[in-house]
Order: sequence, then structure tokens, then C-alpha cells
Amino acid sequence: MTIRFAEEILLLILDEEHGDLPESYSEHLLDIVVAGAVLMDLALEGRIDTDLEKLVLVDSTPLEDELLDPTLADVATGPGDRNADYWIARTAERGKEIRERALSRLVENGILETDAGGMFFSSAVSRSRRYPTRDGRQMEEVRLRIMRVLFSDEIPDPRDVVLICLSDASGVLRRLLTPQERIRLRERIEQIRKLDLIGRFLLPAIRQNQLAAPTPPAARPPSEIPEVKGLPFLGSALSMTGDLSVFFARQYRELGPVFRVRALNRRLLVLAGPEAVQFLQRQGKAHLRTGNEWLRFSWEMGASKTIIAQEGPPHVRMRKTMAPGLSPQCLHERMPDFMRITRTEIAGWLQGGPVTARSALQRMITRQAGALLANLDMVDGSDDLDRLLGTILDVEVARRRPRWWLKLPQVSRARKSYRALFEEIMAVHERRKPSGGPSNVVDDLLDLHRRDPRLLPEEDLPGVVGSILIAALHTAAYTVVFALYEALKRPRFLNAMRAEADALFDSGTAAAPPLSRLDVTNRFAMETMRVYSITPAVLRRVTNSFVFAGHTIPAGADIVIAYGAAHHLPEHFPDPQRFDIDRYTPERAEHRAAGVYVPFSAGAHSCLGKGLAQIQVALTLATIFHETDLEMRPPGYRLKVSYGLSPRPADSFRFVARRRRERDTALTA
Repeated sequence: MTIRFAEEILLLILDEEHGDLPESYSEHLLDIVVAGAVLMDLALEGRIDTDLEKLVLVDSTPLEDELLDPTLADVATGPGDRNADYWIARTAERGKEIRERALSRLVENGILETDAGGMFFSSAVSRSRRYPTRDGRQMEEVRLRIMRVLFSDEIPDPRDVVLICLSDASGVLRRLLTPQERIRLRERIEQIRKLDLIGRFLLPAIRQNQLAAPTPPAARPPSEIPEVKGLPFLGSALSMTGDLSVFFARQYRELGPVFRVRALNRRLLVLAGPEAVQFLQRQGKAHLRTGNEWLRFSWEMGASKTIIAQEGPPHVRMRKTMAPGLSPQCLHERMPDFMRITRTEIAGWLQGGPVTARSALQRMITRQAGALLANLDMVDGSDDLDRLLGTILDVEVARRRPRWWLKLPQVSRARKSYRALFEEIMAVHERRKPSGGPSNVVDDLLDLHRRDPRLLPEEDLPGVVGSILIAALHTAAYTVVFALYEALKRPRFLNAMRAEADALFDSGTAAAPPLSRLDVTNRFAMETMRVYSITPAVLRRVTNSFVFAGHTIPAGADIVIAYGAAHHLPEHFPDPQRFDIDRYTPERAEHRAAGVYVPFSAGAHSCLGKGLAQIQVALTLATIFHETDLEMRPPGYRLKVSYGLSPRPADSFRFVARRRRERDTALTA
């Protein structure tokens, strides 16, 4: 493994407290920094040379390095009379691509770790302060290396000379040192500058390009943002009672990626489509925070803040704590319990009578989630958890119900039911402490509470644990119901998934199946999540004004990020109303374009458990199809969907299950 300057400079810049590159670095500055790093590496490798007049090609032989070779090829085929300024600016056009690839390489090589929200943290390898190299040697961690060179009189390695000078020219060094340290090290830095023969002409070009930041075009005021036409008084309230993703996609095509919506006495500013998703991923943390709706959601769940309502370092720490317990590995470690629960629930369907899909699958997924996330077989409680979540979301987030709805007897019963469940979870975890065994997300949260009771106080534990269980139920259970309904309508796909499931279980390797073993099933689930967007939109509050699609979005505005709109845009998903699982084949890969497929939300608050949910859904469907023949009741039934903040299947979808074969006993732990 060769660590390039672009990778090391990003390691120096990375803000681990927030898990990303600092907001103080503009896109332009980052582009220039990594462009300079690429050219410095090419010069050190003897591929280019430069002087005051021009940058010249010395050797066009590729280095077999995806960070450097595109720029090397560009120099080899480009104009031969351009100077370093030109090539810094030219390479900076690929700045985002270079950064993303450099960060991905750091993850692939075990130096950084990342979570589902795209946040980056030092790995155990990185924290050891040494990196492995391709020839088996160890390289000292970059920050430690630079500081040791700066605070000593030793003669530095040529790479360290270049890296220090690059860091100095791009302003990175100023951010690493205190003002007192900068004064103390002024002579030492100047001494190291004189040793740098590689960057003597590139570094002035880097500084010059930093000053040449592009002037953004003038933005139109918020008052000029177009508004969706609606009825008097009602506005678009009636239109928004249907599928929100389809509604937002229609407005996107008519009005563009930013528009206003009026529904009764509520006005919403909507950012929609791939542009909105990309903005959220790149700049969301600098300009947005969760709104008061999610604080009220947390309060109703019994916590001052759940993870969805947190921001900044506390949010990052919570995500880091919860990530291992919400990863696919926790399913692999508890596969026997997962399969026992799934098959036990299936056995209950085989008594001959029609089975209500929503309640049956909610119960199955709740029991699975309890075993995976809390080490508890939650035989009862799925209906109460679903009712509690649905009511709080409708009242506090979507505002589709009045607040007195939270006082209804069935909601009060659901709260009491969950509280009893939480106490049972705590009792189970107290009993299993001495026995050890694989930890789960509740173990990790309890450990965080013991280590830092201010970050996670005891009174918040019921709400935090409950929100995780409910989110798992909400995402996976509804997806399985929708997928089962679509499969029963499409015998060709059902037979293909059944054959795939038979091959998996008959081989005896289902203990930890990669999704590649369930290709058709996974693509079927992916298309289900596109058509039925479980998270079609999210609410955010603007903390710092910004320009989006040519309009100023003012600080203090409440906005909607309409993720799901892209799922129904024909320019990305041709004939979007057609259920087509071949969209996700390598040949078509319609979901790969940036920001167009977002089933688990995006940005800092993206779903931590998306990898787990994908495997859980696919393996649940595979087990059902392997063991049963299902018939819809009544035949040809058209599913009723309740739309709100997210789609929910109606209870009237039923099926009859018959055993297809004797229970497979090949599964091993």
C-alpha cells in the first residue's frame, strides 16, 4: 500500500470530533489542496517536472494508481506549453473525485473507518500511530511524523519535506499549530522550505490558485421561489395525502429542485431530487440541523434527545457507539436465534386460516429485532410499538393529528406496554452481565451511559432504546410486507426468488449469506424500497443561509428535504411506475447516479442500520419463500396504503400459507 500525499493531507485535515472535513475549508480550497498533492506525487515519482515557464512531461508510464494516473494522462495528452498554475486549476476540476477516492482508499486499507452516514474516524490501525505498507514495513502516522520533524533538528525524509511544505502552502499547518507554536517554529519551517526542490514552482501556484476562488453567481431572493398551485385555504393538502414521493417528483419536474408548498395554515419550503440529496451529503452539517419536531418526538419517546435530534460531537459519539451493534455482523452472530424466530412464526401461519400480513410480519420482525438488538425474544408488543411510533410521528412531526391524540387510551396503553418491555430488557442485560457473549447495541448504550452519564443520562435510556427498536420495526417490517405483496402479484419473480432461496438453504451455507447469494431477492427488495419510499422526506431547520438552485435559502427557515422524489423521476428511473428489478443489474445500475436512490435517508442522520436491514429483509423473504407456498386472500387483492410521513400497509392484506417442504435442518450456527 502506497499512501499518497492526497491521502495524508486529508488525514491531517480530517476533523474526527465531527467525523468529516472541517466546514472552515471551502470546496475550492480542498480542490486546490488535493490537486497540488497529486502533482507533487507525480513530480516525486519522476513523471513531471516544472519551472517558472511550464510544466513538462518526463515519463508517461502509468503508475497503476487511480489517484495519479488520470492527471498523468491529462498532462501527457494536453497542451505542452502550460505552467503549474494551469495544471493546478485543471486538476482541481477533479478535486471532489480525488477526495472521495482518497478517503475510500484510507477506509479500504484500514486506516480510517466509516459509518452509514459517511462519517470518518481513525481505525484501530490508525490509533496505533503506524500504518502498514505494501512491503510489510510500517509507516509512522502522518501527524506524529510531521510534529516530530518540526519539533526536532533531525534531517527529514524527502516525502516529509514535501508534505510539510504542501501543508504550509495550503494553510493546513496553521490549523495544526497554536499561534505560539507557529512563532516558535517559524525558522524551522523556513529551513524545511529550502530543502523542498520538488515544490519550488508548484507551491507558489497552489497559493495563487487559492486566491482565485470562483465568484458565485448572484442568487435570487427567497420571495422568488416558485409556489405549488393549490386550492383556496386547503392549498395542496389534499394532494399531499397520497404518496409524498410522487407528489414531490411531480413538482420537481414542473418547478425545479426548490419550491414552496402550502397545506392549510402550514407553508413548507421544499428541496427535492438528487440536487437536494447531494447538498445534504456535502453541506448539510454546515447549514442544517434537526428541527423542533424531532425534539418533541424525543420527548414523547421519554428522552431529552434521541440520536435523530442530536447534532455535532454528541451525535457523532452516539453514532460511533451504536454502529457496531447495528451492523450486519450482529445478525451473523445471532443467526440461530434469527432463524428459530423466523421459522417459529412461519409455523404459526400453517394452521389453515388466513393470516393478516401486516400484523404477522410486524410480530416476526419485532421478535427478530429484539433478539438482534436487545438479546430479548419480544413475543408480544409489536402492535403497541407500531401504534406508539405512528401516533407520535403523526402528531409531532407530520402534524396530521391534534396533540390530544397522544392522550387516547390505546396510546397510553402502548406507552405502558413499552415501559414494561424496556424494564424487561434492562433485567435481561443485568442477568447476562457475568456470562459475557457477543455484545449488542443495548449493551453498547449501557456502557456509554456508565462512561459518560452526561451524554446519555439514565432517564434518556428508555427513549433511546425504544427509538432504535421502533425504527427497526418501521423500516424492515413495512418493507417485507410491501415486498411480499409485490411478489405474490408476480409469479415469475417469486419463482426466481424461491429457486435462489432453495439453492442457499440446500447448500447449508445460510449461516452468514452475503447479499450476492440472494441477488434476485435483494434487487426485489431494493425495487420495493424505491416504489414504497419508507423515508420519502425529512424536516430540517436552516442554521446558516445558503444558495440552492440559484435561490437564497434563509437562516431560520424550516425546510423539507424530499429524498424520495428522485425515485420517481423518469430521467433516472425510466417508466418509474413500473416495478422493475433489473434496474439494479450491473448493466443498468440506475441507482448508482449520485443522489437518485436514497431508501435509508442521507447525510449525517442517514440510517445506521441500513446494512443490517438489507440482509434482514432479504433473508426473511428467502426463508418464507423456501418454506411456504402463499396465496393472496382474496386473489387479485389491491393493497391499500396509508400515506403520511411514510407509507404504511393497510391491515386488510391477507394470505394463506401452506408448508412447501419439511423444515430445512442444514442451517448451522
